[in-house]
Amino acid sequence: MEEAPFSWSTVGNTSPQPIRLMQLLETIPVLIRDNKLELQSNMANLRMEMVSAITDIHKTIGDLKVEVHTMNNNFLLDSRKVLSSDYDERDISTFMSLDDLEIETQERPVDEDEEDIPVVAEEITIVEGGFTAPVPEKPVEVVSFENLSDEDIVVDIVSRIEAYLQETPVLMNFSFKKKSIIPQDYIMPKDVKALLKASVVLDDSPIRLHKLDRMRGMYYLDGVDDPELLYEETFN
Repeated sequence: MEEAPFSWSTVGNTSPQPIRLMQLLETIPVLIRDNKLELQSNMANLRMEMVSAITDIHKTIGDLKVEVHTMNNNFLLDSRKVLSSDYDERDISTFMSLDDLEIETQERPVDEDEEDIPVVAEEITIVEGGFTAPVPEKPVEVVSFENLSDEDIVVDIVSRIEAYLQETPVLMNFSFKKKSIIPQDYIMPKDVKALLKASVVLDDSPIRLHKLDRMRGMYYLDGVDDPELLYEETFN
């Protein structure tokens, strides 16, 4: 291979390409720095937006929990009112208190001629709901199951239910304590409940139990053909 002859005319001549390349290389760190700063700024903004969104989500969840808690409390209160023996859908005080209705108690006007008339102090029942005074209740009988076996307790309960039904056609299962069927502080065990349910289905049982729903049960004397009709006639 023949070598190209050397020429003195090429001495001092340089190509512009290496200079432009060096200039580009010098700008790369600047571009990297600018891009890095921009990326960091975008990431910081994104992080702030995510924190704000998460805060809003937690706030919404908290509001929903409060709303659900309020709805549950209202449902429980409404359920207790419906299951209560004092429930009356036609009485406004069943759903609202007198304070909510803004009804204030007013003093009865007294004439001057009546001031010297002697007054006999008697116990008065104040009616807060409805238009008629309730029937005077009998004194609460003290009931005790102390030292009684489960079988004896069931016999006593059945006897008390039967005695009550001689005067009133029906007895609701949630009124046992109120009607002095069981002691006020007594919590009926599962064994006693099972024995009581078994006793009312016996052929010679004087009382029967009719389930109105999962919570409510109605006791009545044997011989009734349509317990539902008895319930409607009693409470409506």
